[in-house]
Amino acid sequence: MKYKKCYLKLYLNNNLGDDLFAKIISEKYPNTKFVIASYVNQKSNFTNIKVITGFCFRAVNKILKILTNKKVTIENILAKKYKRTLVLGGSLFIEGKSGDYKELEKSEEYYIIGTNFGPYKTDKYIDYCKEIFENANYVCFRDKTSYELFKNLKNKNITYAPDIVYGLDTKGINITNNKKALISIIDCKRKLDESYQEKYEEKIIDLIYYFQARNYEVVLMSFCKKENDEVEIEKILDKLNLKAREKISKYYYDGDIKEALNVIGDCRVVIGSRFHANILGLILDKTIIPVIYSDKTINALKDINFKGKIIDIRKLDEFKVEELKEEDLTYKVDVSEEKKLAKKHFELLDKIFK
Repeated sequence: MKYKKCYLKLYLNNNLGDDLFAKIISEKYPNTKFVIASYVNQKSNFTNIKVITGFCFRAVNKILKILTNKKVTIENILAKKYKRTLVLGGSLFIEGKSGDYKELEKSEEYYIIGTNFGPYKTDKYIDYCKEIFENANYVCFRDKTSYELFKNLKNKNITYAPDIVYGLDTKGINITNNKKALISIIDCKRKLDESYQEKYEEKIIDLIYYFQARNYEVVLMSFCKKENDEVEIEKILDKLNLKAREKISKYYYDGDIKEALNVIGDCRVVIGSRFHANILGLILDKTIIPVIYSDKTINALKDINFKGKIIDIRKLDEFKVEELKEEDLTYKVDVSEEKKLAKKHFELLDKIFK
């Protein structure tokens, strides 16, 4: 069988959310060979995804930049070699944090799906991204706010669909309604600012005591070790009293997607600091209480007309755990329509890769 080939720009760091993107794209197009250039030393769990990574990648890229005055990188070479580039991921266009997408110019055609735009501070950054989106063969944003910013560009292939993970096949997941509250944890220093860290930990501890007092089993979940989720969980555990600590469970994602999904499927309430903890909670028919650090989550929730309780890390003084009501623990959103609409990300790609 002759495989089609594609250069894939996808963030890999043994992070559950992004690993789900890899799983979905790999299973959707089994006859396409995807190549990823990654600074992080991570192997691919999928036979049709090859990762170029590690020390060799860093060293060669450094030499190329020196020799060519930053004009040539491995990314440039791969984009040119494979002719077709797929950019896949969530928060890829953040001013000051996102990478340089200039290699896309080397591709004969490129597609951007599953992303949101921002946060941004300057018009210069908007103009930079406008050029990227304008020249793309297809752009599908995962929130309406990002879409509204760029929908009037000359490129008619700019559209919107709910997050790609809404389209995840959940048939093999063991979904129960056990009295468990799963809390996904983040490191505020990485996601926001160190000044939020202590207050965030205090509110998580308050939530733990709140759910334990109501006879819930509490599970603290790490989505990504390398982004310090596990370190943060251990810090929180150290601050609990002995009785609470003995009752609590923890789950550290280590690359086993199926196992991680079953852990989420086995709870009743998801308190999601991670964006995709909330999406997974929704598609697995759980009550979610989003703990947000970015407007990307607010925008996604607005798109589904979410009316439940939201905890904003940037406004923690406004949240009192004792104000949580019984209806906050049972509120659910029907996302059956979002599950169908998520397929729109692949409308144009299906014509190419299938």
